[in-house]
Order: sequence, then C-alpha cells, then structure tokens
Amino acid sequence: MRKLFDTLAEALTAHTRPGEFACASLEAESSDFVRLNGARIRQAGRVDRAVARVRLVEGDRQAIHHLTLPGLQADADSMRALLADAMDALRASLRDSAPDPLLDVNRAPVTLSDSDGDSDSEEGASIRVSASALASGAVASGAVRPGAAFDRALFLDTVASAAGDADLVGFCAAGPMARGFCSGTGARLWYRRHSVSFDWSVHLPSDAGSGERKAVKSGWSGERFDPQAVRAAIAQTRRDAQVMARPVRRLAPGDYRALLSPRAVADLLSMLGWGGFSARAHHGGQSPLARLRSGEARFSALLNLAEDLGAGFAPRFQTDGYARPERVPLIEQGRFADWLVSPTTAREYGLTSNAAGAYESPDALVMSPGNLSDTQALQALGTGISLANLWYLNFSDRQACRLTGMTRFACLWVADGEPVGPIEAMRFDDSLFEMLGDRLEALGDTVARMPATDTYDGRATGGVAAPGALVSAVRFAL
Repeated sequence: MRKLFDTLAEALTAHTRPGEFACASLEAESSDFVRLNGARIRQAGRVDRAVARVRLVEGDRQAIHHLTLPGLQADADSMRALLADAMDALRASLRDSAPDPLLDVNRAPVTLSDSDGDSDSEEGASIRVSASALASGAVASGAVRPGAAFDRALFLDTVASAAGDADLVGFCAAGPMARGFCSGTGARLWYRRHSVSFDWSVHLPSDAGSGERKAVKSGWSGERFDPQAVRAAIAQTRRDAQVMARPVRRLAPGDYRALLSPRAVADLLSMLGWGGFSARAHHGGQSPLARLRSGEARFSALLNLAEDLGAGFAPRFQTDGYARPERVPLIEQGRFADWLVSPTTAREYGLTSNAAGAYESPDALVMSPGNLSDTQALQALGTGISLANLWYLNFSDRQACRLTGMTRFACLWVADGEPVGPIEAMRFDDSLFEMLGDRLEALGDTVARMPATDTYDGRATGGVAAPGALVSAVRFAL
C-alpha cells in the first residue's frame, strides 16, 4: 500500500505543470470478509481496493476527479498514464469551475507517517478457512472453495467451537486499511492500520405463541485476531441468550434506574457528532450542545470527552492536507472545553482551525473511565434496566439535547443485582444533559474500543471508546 501511495505521489508530481497546484487523497484496503449463519460460513471473499481523489486548484477554484486505481500493485507507467488523463480532464473542468472564496488546501510540503507496519504479506491475515474445515461440515456447502482466498481455519474453528449449537449470525472484516495525502509540492501524509472487526448475534428459537425471535448482539475488534478473547466473548453472549429465553416483562412508561453498556453509551455519544462539537453548527445555531457552551447547562463532572487520534481509529490528518493535533479536549469535568474547526469554517468565521474534517464530527471520540467495576455493576444497579443497545436514535428537541430512541437486543430487567429476564421493546425520550448530568452516578472502569464497521464505500475509519454508565433514571415514554 505504501508503494502504491509513493507511486501515486511521484506520478502526480511528474504531471503537475509550473504554476499549478495538484493534490490527491488515497483510500486503500486489502480486506477479507466473511458472513456467518448458524456459525457456518455463508459468504466469503476478498477485496483489494484503492481510490484516489485528485484535485487541481487554481486560486479560489478547484476541480476534482475520482480515480479507481488498478489494484494494489499498480506500476509506475500505468499510474503515470492514469494521472496524465486525469490531469487533462481536470484542466478542462477547472475553466468552468465556480469560485469558492472559502477554499483552503494546505500547499506546504508537510510529512507525517502513522503506521503499524507496511508489509502487504499474508503473514498478518486473520481470516482463512481450510479445506479440512470444509470437509468437516463446519462451512456451509458451496460457500467457499478450497484454495480460495479464505484458506485458514483459525477464525472458523474458533467461532464454530465457541458457538456450539447456537444460531450465531455474524460478519467479520479484516486486513490493512490505509489513507494518504500527497501534493505536487511535496506533502506526504500517511496512515495505515491492520484491524479485525467481528460483529455477531446469537438468535433464540422463534416464540411458539408470538413468532418473535429474540437475539443477543456482541462484537470484538483488535489489531490481530485473538481466538481466546473471541471465545470468551461468544461464551458470554450465549450466557446472555439463556436469560433472554425467559418470559418477557412489559414495563409501564416512566423513569427507571439503568445500567448502560459501553455500546449503549457509544450509541448516545454518536448523536453528539451531529453538530455537538462543530464550530459551524454552533455559529449557525444548530448545535445540541449550544447551552453547554454558553454555560446554561452542564454534564456531570464525571464526564470527560476528547477527540483522541492517538487511539488509532483514524488518520492524524484530513483530506485538505492539514495535520491534526493528536488530542482535542471536548468536554472536561462536564463543561464545554473546545470544538472542532475545519479550515473552511475557520476562514468563514475568523476562528483558529484545529484541522477538523469538513463535517466537524469526531473521528476518534474517547470517553474517560470511572471506577465502577464490571463485576460490581449489576449490584450497583440493584433494581432497574440493563441496556445493551439503543437504535432508531434521533433528536426530539435539539436545543435541549433531548434524544429519543428504542431499546434493542439484550435489554434486561434486573432485580436486586440479578438479571430476571428481557423487557419488551420500549421508547425512551430524555435529555443527555440530565442522563449524563445529575443522574450520572458512575462510569465503568474499563473502556471498550468500538471501531466503525461501515463498509458501504469501503471499510471505514473512526470509532468510539467508552465505558459503561450507571444512571439513576432514564425516562421511557412508551
């Protein structure tokens, strides 16, 4: 991947004429994918993908060309030919481009390298399925072929042995991802990470009366596949599924004491990315944290949030070629600390940029832990609801930072520190200023890393790291 990036940079420099400024952003991946049903592989494949966003800038005008590169082994001659055609097209488009007075691209010859290694060998491959696994019946017939891209048994054998007879449905993506920025003036910004992300759910048999199927969702991620950790996580999912098999409890609307899992906390925090830390949203009156910034509201002093690129979720630079600070404190001891300012917003409002991306949304949102032990969390909850996942989230009152959403998967009624059984799906409608304000009693002492798992246009970078949270009340409307 680094060789491909260097080849792109050299070709871009070679085809930039005197007086022109050209730059390019690279997205590349070499990913193994596998889908499972009943703990057996139903679909498997491999994607080697590289896309460059080439830009030609002249004054306050620019033209952009998206270029799909010919694999990860593109040679210099083919790259130069592609760039020559792209630059000709950009020069023609630039003549008709509308001026953008806020256009801001870094033209300095900045360099930065953030990589966990640049080997493209198969040594780090995490998901392979062997012919013996096919023959044993652990893999669904026709899902993969012996000798195809998935030819190691470690991942499948781990999942199959841990799942046993459980109906485990899941998706795993693994391999290196890279991002880069280069320019004809010598900028070289580089990011590469190898990661494994495995999401799964264990489904119970259909209810004889209602036909409903309940499930427990979980996940694991890391830089390299860890069979022991995945076995332990699947075992916990199976234990949770046993609780889900108990009768469903219907609760009346009202306020309930609640223990939020790290995933549920991340679900709530993700909504703050919708303008909560955006300088542009604050200046436009659209931020849900406007009252926090003005001092009219505050969170609990236990709450500390930062955009922490040192966590490795995302590059320490953005697509306009600016290097980003490793850490930006966003909320400190419940108070507004700083916001994310893109170069464009800084130019428009006369602010100081901290090189945020165009959407000014956190790429690596990290929440500091507390002192509540995972083993003591249910006892600390006492009687109330254990919330595993939340979904269908939206703002019901943006200015009040009020959210609405539904419970999902293993949300349980807990009595005297012991899980009793699942609750019927409920809708909450509550303000984060209250949930994570005076009602926040404790935060977990372990921070869970939850990288982005989107694969719509390639594997996404970014993620959230957060602990669980104990709150004295969550307001359920339905």
